[in-house]
Amino acid sequence: MAGNGFKLILGTPIETTIYPWRILPIRGVMVNAYSILKSRKLSSMRGRGLRKLLGLTDDVELWLDSGGYQFLREGIDPGAYRIAKIYREIDADYYVSLDYPPSPRDSDDIRALKIAKTVSTFMTLKSMLRGKVEEGRLIPVFHLAIGESLRIQLVEYTSNACIAAVGGLIPYFMQRAGKFSRLKALLFLILMRKLWRGKLHALGIASAAVIPLLKLIGVDSGDTQTWRHKAGYGKIIIPGAGERHISKQQVRFGPAKLKGEEIKIYHALLEKASKHLNLTHEMLVESFEARALFNAWMLVEVANNRLGYNGASRPFARLYELAKHYMKLEEAEIEEELRRILYEGVVAGRREEKTVRVEFEANVLPTTEPTSIRAAIDY
Repeated sequence: MAGNGFKLILGTPIETTIYPWRILPIRGVMVNAYSILKSRKLSSMRGRGLRKLLGLTDDVELWLDSGGYQFLREGIDPGAYRIAKIYREIDADYYVSLDYPPSPRDSDDIRALKIAKTVSTFMTLKSMLRGKVEEGRLIPVFHLAIGESLRIQLVEYTSNACIAAVGGLIPYFMQRAGKFSRLKALLFLILMRKLWRGKLHALGIASAAVIPLLKLIGVDSGDTQTWRHKAGYGKIIIPGAGERHISKQQVRFGPAKLKGEEIKIYHALLEKASKHLNLTHEMLVESFEARALFNAWMLVEVANNRLGYNGASRPFARLYELAKHYMKLEEAEIEEELRRILYEGVVAGRREEKTVRVEFEANVLPTTEPTSIRAAIDY
């Protein structure tokens, strides 16, 4: 990945009816193990079966994610053995280790336990998938941490992987992690880029707004399903403006319709996109598939810097400038700044997130709670 620019990976469910990688220069596609297990069709995906199902040519990488976040939401722990079975049977380019993402609202003890379980599960998968480890295709996952929790992840991963992922940052970019939510994610990404010498992947956050930030920091690749999710809500992506409703669906959240100068920008982008996708305004209004293709094209354009876009919306433009500043600092200074903003205050948990955490603890975590991450790994 390094040396070839930022690599955009499009996340997709296996039952998709939209295949932008057949039309656009998409470099990779990601499917998660949760959707594979849920489909109960693993037998048809063995070997190159999943590639055939998705219509992937050999120059498009196939990434398998464990689906750790989806399992977490269901209060299910699939375990390393079940994930290893899927990873052994499906021919993919990269396999993301099973992780247990901490919530921004988790206590230090629970966060340490989840990180510990993520690390120990990677070590188990490493012993079960030795060939993939030797080929550099099993990807460990870092979660936001400082001090001992961060050092343990570095020690265990550095000698066993040449590419690592940073996970669990979606709530931070969605501003669900209290004060300075996005800044916390930014600082951790910069810190990881300085500490991790191999290739670095950002899990789930490669939106149009965040891609310029990842490129500036030097993150090698990132994945996203925003191209589909936004389309499902009747939205299209307009760099610099965010997302705008264009369908006849009721506006459920976020900014409403295009207005003012945005309309001119939209029509210019549509004209450009239509040269590749044969889309019309009417198609975008009526069709989820058309909106999804438009959004995928938009992400490709941003990833390849063909729009001259650098995070121009006001909040992200500010993050862009902060990134330039923090990248000049030493690792210890960045970590200290992250420590400061992490412990300025405790964010109160919301009921639905607290319920998920209780289910997770009941089904996944041990009943006693060692405070030290090292103790948790040895538990």
